[in-house]
Amino acid sequence: MSDGFVEPDFLMPILAKSADRSEHNIPETLARHTWLVVKKVAELAKNRPDLTVVANTADLWHLLYWGCFLHDFGKATGGFQQQLQGVSWNGHRHEVISLAFLDWIAANFPKHEQAWLAAAIASHHRDRGVIQEKYLIDSVLADAWSTFDRANVPLMWRWLSEYANQWIRVLGLESFGVRPLQFPNSEQAIQQVQTDACSRIRYWLRQYYRLKQVFDDQPEHAPVPLLILLRGLTTTADHMASAHLTSIPSPLQESWQALAKRILRGDQQVYSHQHHSAQAHGASCLLIAPTGSGKTEAALYWALGEGQQLIPRIFYALPFQASMNAMFDRLRQPDKGFGEQAVGLQHGRALQVLYLRLLESENGLDSRTAAERERWERNINSLHARPLKVFSPYQMLKALFQIKGFEAILSDYAQARFIFDEIHAYEPQRLALIICLINYLSKHFAATFFVMSATFPKIIREKLSTALGQPQIIQASEDLFRAFARHRLQLLDGELTSSSSIEQIIHDFKAGKQVLVCANTVRRAQTILALLNEAGIEKVDLLLIHSRFTIKDRSALEQIIMQRCQLGLAQPEPFILIATQVIEVSLNIDLDTLYSDPAPLEALLQRFGRVNRSRSKGIVPVHVFCEPRDGQGVYGRNKDPNHQGRIIQVTLDELEKHNGTVIDESLIDQWLDNIYADSIIAEQWQAEYQKTYNNAQSIADNLRPFESDKTTEDEFDQLFDNVDVIPQALVATYLDLLNKHDYVESSRYFVGISKQKYAQFKQNGLILALEDAALKHPRWIINLPYSSESGLSFEQAPLNDDWS
Repeated sequence: MSDGFVEPDFLMPILAKSADRSEHNIPETLARHTWLVVKKVAELAKNRPDLTVVANTADLWHLLYWGCFLHDFGKATGGFQQQLQGVSWNGHRHEVISLAFLDWIAANFPKHEQAWLAAAIASHHRDRGVIQEKYLIDSVLADAWSTFDRANVPLMWRWLSEYANQWIRVLGLESFGVRPLQFPNSEQAIQQVQTDACSRIRYWLRQYYRLKQVFDDQPEHAPVPLLILLRGLTTTADHMASAHLTSIPSPLQESWQALAKRILRGDQQVYSHQHHSAQAHGASCLLIAPTGSGKTEAALYWALGEGQQLIPRIFYALPFQASMNAMFDRLRQPDKGFGEQAVGLQHGRALQVLYLRLLESENGLDSRTAAERERWERNINSLHARPLKVFSPYQMLKALFQIKGFEAILSDYAQARFIFDEIHAYEPQRLALIICLINYLSKHFAATFFVMSATFPKIIREKLSTALGQPQIIQASEDLFRAFARHRLQLLDGELTSSSSIEQIIHDFKAGKQVLVCANTVRRAQTILALLNEAGIEKVDLLLIHSRFTIKDRSALEQIIMQRCQLGLAQPEPFILIATQVIEVSLNIDLDTLYSDPAPLEALLQRFGRVNRSRSKGIVPVHVFCEPRDGQGVYGRNKDPNHQGRIIQVTLDELEKHNGTVIDESLIDQWLDNIYADSIIAEQWQAEYQKTYNNAQSIADNLRPFESDKTTEDEFDQLFDNVDVIPQALVATYLDLLNKHDYVESSRYFVGISKQKYAQFKQNGLILALEDAALKHPRWIINLPYSSESGLSFEQAPLNDDWS
């Protein structure tokens, strides 16, 4: 084969995969699959050689190679070979049978490493508890082994003894500490497996199970990071090989100066905070700099450093899907980013986003071809291959909650550079989870973090500093903060939906301005759209975006917004953009003025940041209404009605001190500290944060390999307040796509609503189940109005506002 593989002819009848699960629909032999797995181990070692530091042993790659070479030996049993033909094998596990052959190499390893090898082999598909429960009694093991043809045992010996050491040299693994082994006497080795397999499997399973006793009795001495890496990298290599990933994309290696040269125009200079960020490469940092002052560039300079080493993993975390999609597009640009092969996207709906990008490619792919390519994009992302990934921090929390496969996730995060943008966007409970995981990854997996924001209130800065062990604080210069003055704060009486407010918005529009209108709830945003329509504003001059559009329509809206109000347009046409919180973070747009519902200061500052972003318009007004002051069910929720919306009231009190003045961004943190100094807000914030952090820390302290946790997995599911529904008006289109087996395209017709609203609508008969033979799970239809201009409307439903 062109990749260096030479097929052991004598082993060709023994298969690892059936034709329908193999490349080119040709059954894959056991030797071929094993070669692909150890080849991936070699690629991982070349991309990430320093993982031995996290593992605290130079033998990491040595253990991985030999564990992976043996991991599928059990597939040679007749039961598994029949299973490939569709014949049941009583649910037996091939990885357990593989342990029968571990004695052939065990004498080359110290006893504790023998147990680690047994764990790597036995755990590469199922958790310890699943294996232990199934193989409690010897008769079950005997049944599993009973179909192994004794005549195949010498073939397995010949494969191991003639090829295993040779593959090390072919793959160049000697330089990573992988060593050839000495093998026992062939006759004795073969006879032992033929006559004593069940007792030897039982012995190795006991060694595997006893590791849990070590975790429980001597947790301070348990090699938790090593065993997490051992399982995580074994399953990663196995999955990459099964997906026939040709090669792992190369790590990034470029100096920050080279990237700056590509990004900056001729008249632009590197800001001092960007230069300091680049110099802090290798250390965790907090960056405070004005919106629009190149924080993204500073973070990338920090991640790359002087370009003297490979950077195998960079993660760019953002809180909202719209901002993730925009950053994904930006970083894939070859002139200002790193190209398509280097950048991946991970969030709940990344599948649909990647599909859309493929449809928009210059290749003119039809939807079926795009769907095929999307599947491979998704495979590459999920297999932890892309060196730079834009993702939601909630993807990270799967590791903390021990979701199945968490060892592979943590292996991916080891020694990674994490960039967190706008950390303030998370409420105290979720922020506590994120900071707890940041602390865990920093302490146990040598990860470093660059957390940046235009604002860092003391209450958050202290939590991060504790978690990161006193990170470097980088702050833009006072001169830069002054140079970024661009907004004049104007507080307005009344509220956004009043007739006088609508008249003022229209006045600015007719004066030739691009106007941003930010409402706190979807219903209010839809109401404002209707009021502007009724006042005579043409639909072509209005654009509404919120979270209750289908994935298809929202993606289209994001593209239109970027086209109509991107930075640097020579003659932007006036229009009115109406939005909810989805507009707040990292959309690189530049409007002329703002009218906003009252919101917490952090949210308002993000809204301000979408106005006069380029600073080419002088000083422009940003308008904030003083009503309603109750938080609208979105901000400052509290069972005590006297405390409801307290954050809004205190924010407005602080803003009143600065009404009519040009906003000095260097003083914003002081404004925030004043707000969080309010006794009610501080007490509520600290209580919510600390309770969640303590619970998360307890989970982290007991995080162990080989065992996912169903209890915490359920807790993880509770983090996501979302149910996908299909508007009644789109059901026919959805079903037509399903009938054409175009499942990816059909999924772009979902709308997300909160679990609470879903339950209320279902109780009122507005939710119907859509059963279809092609669907693994039922889909839900919602019988409420939907349009591509205003999204899903709750107007006909007598329910409370929903801001999701």
